[in-house]
Amino acid sequence: MDDYLIDRQTLEQFVDELIKKRNLPVSTAEEIASFKEEQIKNLDDRITKELFSQIGSDQVSEFNRLLENSESSPEVFEQFFKTANIDVEKSITNTMQNFALDFLGGKNE
Repeated sequence: MDDYLIDRQTLEQFVDELIKKRNLPVSTAEEIASFKEEQIKNLDDRITKELFSQIGSDQVSEFNRLLENSESSPEVFEQFFKTANIDVEKSITNTMQNFALDFLGGKNE
């Protein structure tokens, strides 16, 4: 099972909506499912990359310590990003918008 920065259901719903707007390069149910999973992973990777591009190496170490601590709550991570002056919501929204533009071939309907 993969870990996603934001919940998988949100990613899946977003990708499902994009898939409805585009002709897919696949045709079988198995190929569609595989393509969808690949796009969900790509989106999550882009969000992660965007957020981590905004933090320094000392903050990466701190974030890794939080990940290793099984008692870290979502609030702890929210506070981490807030302290690092990173607007997580804005970063995620912008990344999702850019992903949609790329996915739809430069147009967002």
